[in-house]
Amino acid sequence: MSLGIKSLWRAQGCITRINGLSLIPREQRNPLYQELSLPRWISTGRRVTKMDLLRKIATDGSLKKRKSKSHFIRVMRKQVIKTSSRLPPKATELVKQAVRYPTKEETRRSLRKSRRSAARQHIYDSEHEASSERFFSGWQSTFDLMFRNTVDISEILYFQIIIGRGVAAEARAILSEPDTHISQIGRRNESIVRIEETNLGNGELVLSLSGSEDSVRKTLLDIVGVVGKITAVRVSDPNIETLLSSLWKGTTGKRPEILLFGDGEVAVDDKTLTVQPFSNSTNYKTYRLKRRANNVNRPAKWTQDSFEKYVASLVYARVPPHRARVLYPNFPDHQETVVSLLTALFTAEHTRQAASLSALKMAIEFIESRGGGFRQASRTIFNQAELLGLPMDTEIFNIFLISASKAGDLAGFHSIVRAMLRKGYTPQGRSWIAFLEMIQSPAIKRYIVTMLKHKGLNHNSSTLCAIGRQMAIIDLGRKISADFDMQTFIDKQDKKYGPRWLDTISVNRLMDVLGAHKNWDACNVLLDHIYATGITSPNAVTLNTILIHMTNFALRIPLMKSIFTRWPKLVPNPDTYHILFRAAWTRNYPNTLRVVFRHAALARRTTPKMRYVLTGLLMQDINPSGRRALLKTWEDVIFGQAELAEARAAHLDNLEAVHLIHIYVREAQGMTFKDAFIENLSEALEMDETIHQLLRNGLIVKPSAEVRESLTVPLPLIKYSTKAQAKSRGARQKQVDSSQGG
Repeated sequence: MSLGIKSLWRAQGCITRINGLSLIPREQRNPLYQELSLPRWISTGRRVTKMDLLRKIATDGSLKKRKSKSHFIRVMRKQVIKTSSRLPPKATELVKQAVRYPTKEETRRSLRKSRRSAARQHIYDSEHEASSERFFSGWQSTFDLMFRNTVDISEILYFQIIIGRGVAAEARAILSEPDTHISQIGRRNESIVRIEETNLGNGELVLSLSGSEDSVRKTLLDIVGVVGKITAVRVSDPNIETLLSSLWKGTTGKRPEILLFGDGEVAVDDKTLTVQPFSNSTNYKTYRLKRRANNVNRPAKWTQDSFEKYVASLVYARVPPHRARVLYPNFPDHQETVVSLLTALFTAEHTRQAASLSALKMAIEFIESRGGGFRQASRTIFNQAELLGLPMDTEIFNIFLISASKAGDLAGFHSIVRAMLRKGYTPQGRSWIAFLEMIQSPAIKRYIVTMLKHKGLNHNSSTLCAIGRQMAIIDLGRKISADFDMQTFIDKQDKKYGPRWLDTISVNRLMDVLGAHKNWDACNVLLDHIYATGITSPNAVTLNTILIHMTNFALRIPLMKSIFTRWPKLVPNPDTYHILFRAAWTRNYPNTLRVVFRHAALARRTTPKMRYVLTGLLMQDINPSGRRALLKTWEDVIFGQAELAEARAAHLDNLEAVHLIHIYVREAQGMTFKDAFIENLSEALEMDETIHQLLRNGLIVKPSAEVRESLTVPLPLIKYSTKAQAKSRGARQKQVDSSQGG
């Protein structure tokens, strides 16, 4: 009887969902994505589109009651993912491939990433089918379009420009302007301009210029056109004089006074170009903003310099979470406010003459980094800049391409490439790197890299390094094994792509692959290599990547000590503290929670989730159960007996974790921890192991306050010994804010 009922239930499920036979066994509820792509007899039917979901939501009474637009969008996307999850997306090459790792946890993490990537492509498929635009034929059409319009690049040329003192002052001023800065010229044309020698005796400046033939031509024309009073360029390398002669033949009609001299020839005057290096004043950094964005001081007079600085003050401002709730209690929030201010700034009448290309790039890059919800604002600003006649370049389109690449929007990427070609700009190295970053299929990536060699893009050092960063992850995943030699792998990559391929981002990605395979020896070899060579250094993301994959506390502490010893300037970010906090919370380690929370509080690095969990622990629960019951007994160890008593007396039943943070900060004014974070953490772990050993042996059941105090790790504070030490801590705090966004 039960068998018949069970069979009947299964038959109904098959009738309503599948009109055919699936090769996936019924016992496998969550198959890998590769197995979903196996050939099978399954009725695909018509794909559910966005309009179908709109009609369904419109007729659903429970959904019509919802007034939130964001909730409506979330429901619609969930419906798309739910109805399309059994079908492969159209752009399968953009889906992260699931990998089987040695442990179940790592395999499941890889599978979650693959499903999340596939769900995003299903949403894009639904949007494109609902729109009136014709859907293109995948990555191949985008590749063909870019490949046809990419200029061939042969070898990299190196030569010098020697320019005298006659126009030095004027050239220095012009090439320091935001839109005509020498760094902008180099980036726009994908060339490298560096100061090679400064001769203070006669005021000359020798510049080295390197790049492909096409980029060299464009760079020289830009420099000559910007300065305006150049009368001669002397060539230091006779081998490239033919190249420059052909270049000057095309410019003599417009500028007949410009002469080209070979090595040893003397110019009739000293009206040559002087270039100033990139100033640190234009290298903006993030900072903490303690007021609303619309209260940031506006310049009294709008010039290109003041306009750019005001845009930078909006773009690089970071509001701490606890201040954001006070400054923006209601919608719009900080991001929405900044985007609105930028849009109004570029569309206002009184700022038209002050708008600059560098400010435009900052604004668009900020808006595009905020996600797809603000893309319409960046398009509005871009269209307004075109109406104002601002000089555009390929880098503007590269910003849009990078944004589409990070979002995995292949159709959007294709449309941006078409718009770039319509405007007369061709794909450059950064355009190809963005395309390569978007593709997830290793086979297609290798094909693209092979084809790029025919165009000569790999002869550009920056492009070659970027390609190396992409291919290193693929090569590592293919070659890693039990007898894998990390140093040999690094040496081979250096020969193929040059030593500069290994940067901090590459280290983090390599650590992610090695950590997933639990190859900690290779991780140590990689850290030893970057420390010995000094080619790069790890950051907080490197540390977090290791902590995520290394779940054993006994292994974490020695590796963390090694990292902090070799790179003492490395500072944990909020994610670092949260990872350690979650591990201690899961293991019921009160002293570890104490150390992590106290250090995070004084470093202003607590996370909302951390504060929420601890606030729940502080609640006066009559019958706590499970983990909370044990930690509730030891709450005075976690928060401190004196601090907890003071906070309870002041706030009674409304006590929150943030109230204790205020007490910690007040008590630590002008002081710092006597011991380093890693030392306190190591001591706390030893004490927690002792506590759990006593609990297992039944030596403590209901510990008294005196017993708990004796099993508490002290966290003594000391005053700053000198003003220089306090100043150094403040500078280090600013460095953390700039690197982590406050």
